[in-house]
Amino acid sequence: MRLTLLFLALAGAALASTPAQTATYIDGNVTGISPNTGGTLSFDDGKAMMLRTGLTSVAVPYDAVSHAELGAVKEDAHGKPFYKFWSRKHKIETQLLIVNFKDEQGADRTMTLELEQPAAQTVLDDLEARTGKQFTASQTSARKKSNPVAGGASVSKNGEWWGDQYWKTPRNADKWSKPSEPNNDQH
Repeated sequence: MRLTLLFLALAGAALASTPAQTATYIDGNVTGISPNTGGTLSFDDGKAMMLRTGLTSVAVPYDAVSHAELGAVKEDAHGKPFYKFWSRKHKIETQLLIVNFKDEQGADRTMTLELEQPAAQTVLDDLEARTGKQFTASQTSARKKSNPVAGGASVSKNGEWWGDQYWKTPRNADKWSKPSEPNNDQH
């Protein structure tokens, strides 16, 4: 009995420990919220998470959540002009969270939220704990992906890069001509 009460108390404390998160509603079909609206995502209610914007509050009941996933990670310098390079060094990584749910009328709703990257994973973990469902975490990234070709130049369909004929790189090492063995017959 005591062990059960202790477990319930710890589980309740773990669920209640998720703080409110700053979020931006990016896209979706939720009525009353326009795209790129900032708000707060809170978990005060044990039955639903709330997205509160300036004019609208949307409750997303945990039992109505059918799917949730993490989307792309983006690096943002908060719209600083490029010429202000000294202020662009403080970049924040954000991540998209896509939530599918049914509203009070039973209509399918989708909302895409942009959160700071660590907060997005926390929110997804919290949704999994409160719904009892496993959701997927995408590892895609909107950052500049490393390209095997220097400078991000394009590669043709057969894997050839136009610079391979001019430069020796680890990428085209198999096509280099091997140096001949020195001839030791010279006297």
